[in-house]
Amino acid sequence: MSTSSKRDSLEAIGEFGLIRQLKQQWSASSPWIVKGIGDDAAILKAHQGQQLLISTDVLVEGVHFNLAYQTPKDVGWRAGVANLSDIAAMGGTPLYLLVSMAMPARIPPRHIRELYRGLQAACGPYTVELIGGDTASSPSHIFLSLTIVGSVQANRALTRSRAEVGDRIYVTGTLGDSNAGLRILQTHSKHFRSSSLSAVEKFLTRRHVRPTPRIHVGQLLADRNLAHAAIDLSDGLSSDVGHVCEESQVGAEVRGKTLPLSSQLRAFAQRNNLDPMELALQGGEDYELLFTAPAKHHQKVLAVSKQTKVPIACIGEIQPKIFGQQFERSDGRKQKLAKKGFTHFSNR
Repeated sequence: MSTSSKRDSLEAIGEFGLIRQLKQQWSASSPWIVKGIGDDAAILKAHQGQQLLISTDVLVEGVHFNLAYQTPKDVGWRAGVANLSDIAAMGGTPLYLLVSMAMPARIPPRHIRELYRGLQAACGPYTVELIGGDTASSPSHIFLSLTIVGSVQANRALTRSRAEVGDRIYVTGTLGDSNAGLRILQTHSKHFRSSSLSAVEKFLTRRHVRPTPRIHVGQLLADRNLAHAAIDLSDGLSSDVGHVCEESQVGAEVRGKTLPLSSQLRAFAQRNNLDPMELALQGGEDYELLFTAPAKHHQKVLAVSKQTKVPIACIGEIQPKIFGQQFERSDGRKQKLAKKGFTHFSNR
């Protein structure tokens, strides 16, 4: 190891040296922050007429990300979007972020700085401020724990528990791209070079490593009181529909012929003898929004799509609980909507 490399190591700069670097890299300037990084806790001013939204995510190397085919900046971006998407699903505005990280001493500080640059790039368009966190050593892998704080107009937050029978089920964007992108990355993981990918593969892998949070869509749905329930698609469509049904005590029918599938996903599925609808149903981490809204609001929902330039598709309808959760295939055959998305602690 060169002398310069030794000087730029976690052992050389230490925990507080790393914190100082990151504080300089992502400085806070919001007038609502009384005290940010550097004390035992952050101090924030309250926003009148607003309710706070607080969410947290844990990301573990080897489970949620793999540095064999993701850059540290990609890891930071996806970590940021995972948290931003939770706020989007509630119809809120993201405000502050706390980041705790445990890492082995072998990780170069420049990689940590790059990870934070990815976080900053994802959060920057929404002026999210970094206000604190913690750092620690880890014996082998990187562990990230992010907590995001947002706000929403009082009593306007979207939840999973208010879907009503007769609501239409909508999703933003296209589904299954992230699932396909992850499969491509895993296939190429040992000798990954982005230059070796086809145009279709590059599109799908980018949809996995650089997803887009649907903040503006969520805000408009909440502000205009259009949606009854919402969730972000992080576990997979079939699982996340199930979460809404369970919390709202309703059933659902999802129609395969209306699922929004990208041409790139269809091409990938055809080349690999896969069912594109199954990729959409089972794939997690699309970070699109799924929401339910009364049929009378359909044109207003389409207006949100036009205003935000985010495609929104109606994919089904909320049914009575006794109906269960069913999926209608393109040929009209119906089957139980199986929960096949990602689940921690599962042997699958």
